[in-house]
Amino acid sequence: MLDPISLLATATAVFNGLKKAVELGREAEDVFGQLGKWASAVSDLQEWMSGAQAKPPLFGRIVFAKSATAEAFDEYAAQVKIREMEKTLYNWFHYGPLQHLGRDGYIEFTHMRRRIKEQREKMIYEQIRRRKRFIKNTSDAIFISVVVGMGSIIMFHIVQFMVDRWPE
Repeated sequence: MLDPISLLATATAVFNGLKKAVELGREAEDVFGQLGKWASAVSDLQEWMSGAQAKPPLFGRIVFAKSATAEAFDEYAAQVKIREMEKTLYNWFHYGPLQHLGRDGYIEFTHMRRRIKEQREKMIYEQIRRRKRFIKNTSDAIFISVVVGMGSIIMFHIVQFMVDRWPE
């Protein structure tokens, strides 16, 4: 995963491209394509801010690239920049070049974004539940197979012992 400065630079660059596309009066498809790229960059940045970094090694030494203060400044700068970008987007929908979509367009956009985010979270949690269920069912099947196998071996030896010792 990239560091927050690179992620913020990507989001800013895409947003600046979006500004130019809007200022030049590009077609709606171009603008919405740029909006999609910007949203992806912001999503990556927000994922980093949520703490979704790689897990530390089990036995290896944990080393941090930056101090806690530097990391906090990076995260704060990213939050401020995202807020500014969101505010600009809001203004575009209400007063600027995307005004033809209006307030309802912005509300619909935010509802769609929220709905898609909830669907994705639901999918992730469902996948986690399915994995846990699969692991549980697999371990139960292995346990039952071992018990039945051991029981069969024990029964075989008991019958074999009885056959060998049976008086003629």
